[in-house]
Amino acid sequence: MARWPLPSYLLLLAQENLEFRLPEIKSLLSLCGGQFSSQQEIRINSPFWILNIPSEEMARGLMKRTVCAKSIFELWGQGKSAEELYTSLKNYPMEKMVPYLQSNSTYKIHIHAFNKTLTQEEKIRRIDALEFLPFEGKVNLKNPEHIFWILEDYGMDPNNVPEEPLDLYFGRWIADGQRELIESYSVKRRHFIGNTSMDACLSFIMANHGRVKANDVVFDPFVGTGGLLISSARFGAYVCGTDIDYNTVHGLGKASRKNQKWRGPDENIRANLRQYGLEKYYLDALVSDASKPLWRKEMLFDAIITDPPYGIREATRRTGSQKEILKATERGYTEEIIPQHPCLKLISNCEQMLSSHTSRRLITMEKVKEFEDKDQYSHLLDYQSLLYKGHNSFREKYFSGVTKRIAKEEKDNQK
Repeated sequence: MARWPLPSYLLLLAQENLEFRLPEIKSLLSLCGGQFSSQQEIRINSPFWILNIPSEEMARGLMKRTVCAKSIFELWGQGKSAEELYTSLKNYPMEKMVPYLQSNSTYKIHIHAFNKTLTQEEKIRRIDALEFLPFEGKVNLKNPEHIFWILEDYGMDPNNVPEEPLDLYFGRWIADGQRELIESYSVKRRHFIGNTSMDACLSFIMANHGRVKANDVVFDPFVGTGGLLISSARFGAYVCGTDIDYNTVHGLGKASRKNQKWRGPDENIRANLRQYGLEKYYLDALVSDASKPLWRKEMLFDAIITDPPYGIREATRRTGSQKEILKATERGYTEEIIPQHPCLKLISNCEQMLSSHTSRRLITMEKVKEFEDKDQYSHLLDYQSLLYKGHNSFREKYFSGVTKRIAKEEKDNQK
């Protein structure tokens, strides 16, 4: 009888933040003590990934953290057609099925079709076709002990949906991901926000990329209103940060919300963590220039997670020659011009397109060795250091478009 070397699990992913999904899953499997493994080539944009995970416990651990995945299933069968699926199911080890098919148990079968809507009649027909499986328990649609899913993939093109599915899967539901965190931690309902507060989904993705875990100490050198501290604290880390803006750190000045002129007396980072019951994880936030040395050598953080300023709100000091800036812009932000350091190893480099001509990157690096005196100026010796001084060109290009648009609107209004 055919046996797989490791249990296979089917991961159902959300169709957003596609660039960040694979690094998140890899990081979380590493955090759970495993590693990313698949017998099949992963289709990066597909909502269905088949993973080889050593245990159900590890699969549940993954789903306790991920915001990119919706659900995970113990995969019992798969195929390119219904016949292939049924054959695969018949070859699945019976001893693995039996514990979930007992006469004293309850179950239900759920149908999920990606990129196609099935009628109720079509769903019932698919369920009836599984009568060869030895289900002994009773059907319970409201509160079953075991839930089984039939999942069908009709491709990625909503304008060209095939009659028959491209892939079919059958599995036992194990757990759902943490997608509800995106709504429950939404910036829209947050006590203290700014113009550039990081949205909840990306905040949790960044904490997952950073493998933040309970009792870690996490630092954000551009803390702003503390969005990244919240996601790390939600996973049990103690958090702190710095920011050069005195008003933001202390919750003073003009409010960012519509119809509110000034910030209230309790609008601050601590209040944000208190809102979610996470105040006990808040260490402090300091007013500090991140470009200046602040911490003594003995100071250690488990993770540094931050969203550096893009230079859009206020100008930054121009460095490097105009020729260098133009050269960096022409080459684009490739892996070769990511800031490098001998103490850091690049783990992932994800690009998210913001418009036809702008994008941002989520870069994850891991510390691989302790800092030595000889490493102090190593980043300045590399030719690449000149190239990434050209970040001011992003601000210039951004505002050149705004200026042109305003000029055009003024010209049109004069007609």
